[in-house]
Amino acid sequence: MKLFAFYFPQFHQTPENSRWWGEGFTDWNLVKQAVPLEAEHYQPRIPCDGRYYDQADADTVAWQAELAQNHGLSGFNFYHYWFDGKLMLEKPMELFRDNPDHQLEYCITWANETWTRQWVGNPEVLIKQSYSDDRAVWRAHFDYLLTFFQDERYLKRGGCPVLCIYRPELHSHLEAYLSAFDQWAQEAGFNGVHFVAISAYQLSQAETAQQHFASVIRFQPRIFFTAQRAESSALMRYVEPILRLLPETMQLYLGRMKAAHQRYHAFSYEALWQHIHQLAEQDAPQAYQSVVVDWDNTARYGKRARFFNGATPETFGHHLAKLAGAEQRRGKEWLFINAWNEWSEGAYLEPDERFGYRYLDAVKQVRQQLDKDAANVG
Repeated sequence: MKLFAFYFPQFHQTPENSRWWGEGFTDWNLVKQAVPLEAEHYQPRIPCDGRYYDQADADTVAWQAELAQNHGLSGFNFYHYWFDGKLMLEKPMELFRDNPDHQLEYCITWANETWTRQWVGNPEVLIKQSYSDDRAVWRAHFDYLLTFFQDERYLKRGGCPVLCIYRPELHSHLEAYLSAFDQWAQEAGFNGVHFVAISAYQLSQAETAQQHFASVIRFQPRIFFTAQRAESSALMRYVEPILRLLPETMQLYLGRMKAAHQRYHAFSYEALWQHIHQLAEQDAPQAYQSVVVDWDNTARYGKRARFFNGATPETFGHHLAKLAGAEQRRGKEWLFINAWNEWSEGAYLEPDERFGYRYLDAVKQVRQQLDKDAANVG
């Protein structure tokens, strides 16, 4: 079994973020200003040795790759941002591709949502995802991704590069888009593209979109939060799928209204893991699970944050070992960890001042046990 961690690329400066949020802005600004919301609430999150790195520096990406490899990760799943020809936050992924010394595998998730100021309660659109029907734009997107697909380290299945899409139900030309990519991949010498839908919301339109994909990834803790809302409110169980069908701009304004009345909410880390285990036991053969190291988006949402109580490296390691072992016995090839470095949402394997390298050490122990179990079966 291969263990992949989602990789978040917003810890380097870009002209757009400087224009939108202030000169020199990166997500480190948010991480540094976070404050605890209750007693024993772990904020702010401080990297080991105060390492507020710059992902535009090749040495940073090299350090991350070596650290991940030394602690049992198989690779990264890089978030990729493309807006009809406009690339955003592409630097770390390109630095990784361009350095052949990095031995990790990797794949890409197209994070295809519109960017807004929503996390500060403002629906203003910063850059819109418009889903052009211009095949020349589609081809430009494919040609950019092809530079990664052709890398021997890029994750492939059955001779097909693996490409994940975060919100496929939002794409207004989804079937034609996937078909074009599949054709162009075959013309480039592959057997097509192995498309993976990120399953983040329990919505009928999302399930319909996922029918066009070879595999799905159950994205945590998003699915857990959706399930919690459904359990706590029968009304929300029926209303949310309807709201998600509304135009994206209207959804943003409704989100602003919700934010005005929202307060922080703490969840049980143990309950999250029980949810993940139960989901994995009954899931389809083509469905892959994700797990979350921890989750605390106080840095982004302040007093409207959601976070878990009870997350420790030992608890994480125990449940990761249990899930990974069970998934390997079920014949699953991949397990995804959220995340390598989502510092602004409290989901990171990288070392911090409180826990040091203990989360990474937990992954390494799981990797060793998986390899031992596989050898015994073989």
